[in-house]
Amino acid sequence: MIIALLYSSQTMQAQSVNQKTIYKAYINSDVTKWSTTIRNIETNTPPTTIDKKLELVNFYYGYASYLVGIRQNSQARKNITTAQKWIDQILASSPKNASALAYKGLFIGLEISISKTKSISLASQSLSAINKAYDSDPHNVQAVIAKANALYQAPTIFGGDKREAIKFFLKAISLMETSKTTDQNWIYLHTLISVGRAYDKQNKTRDAKLMYEKALRKEPNFRLLRDNLYPAILNRIKN
Repeated sequence: MIIALLYSSQTMQAQSVNQKTIYKAYINSDVTKWSTTIRNIETNTPPTTIDKKLELVNFYYGYASYLVGIRQNSQARKNITTAQKWIDQILASSPKNASALAYKGLFIGLEISISKTKSISLASQSLSAINKAYDSDPHNVQAVIAKANALYQAPTIFGGDKREAIKFFLKAISLMETSKTTDQNWIYLHTLISVGRAYDKQNKTRDAKLMYEKALRKEPNFRLLRDNLYPAILNRIKN
């Protein structure tokens, strides 16, 4: 399960038009709109500031994660490569940028899903970048979610710990709530769902139900949750 779609630092400011578009695409499961938005940005308004570059990388991560999930590896590689170029640009001018380091680690993590033969070397590179991100700023939401994702995905023998991962995801949720950046924030919703799914896999169905209900209170029109995940867990609890 690919969990970590990350929170852009740009949402700490006023939401951009593109962020609102991506949010609508997310709650409506509109992948076409998601990819079209990315292409429009690169064609018409290529980013020049670090925040805008991070915003675009954030969108790329969501789309590339989806492509990996449906095994469209060739397309995923293209998107990963392009996003990594933007990350390199950011790190060239801001080498300790916690958000960029977190994304670097996460995109390498996506490569592991595609290139199993390189998993050991790539895993080391990914974890190194993520740890640098978290050490640089343990209150950076990208870094916190990246840390959670690394703990969740890694096998136990390589330091994986799903319970500890959930703690980090919950920390990310708390950070977003404290900074009041939860409105029309698809990353906030996605992190809630990620925790719900993690609870469900641990057979903590009632905890998962509560997390799903929290997400639905925030966004009643969240299609995947409203029509699939929530009814399914209610059915399991009932039976």
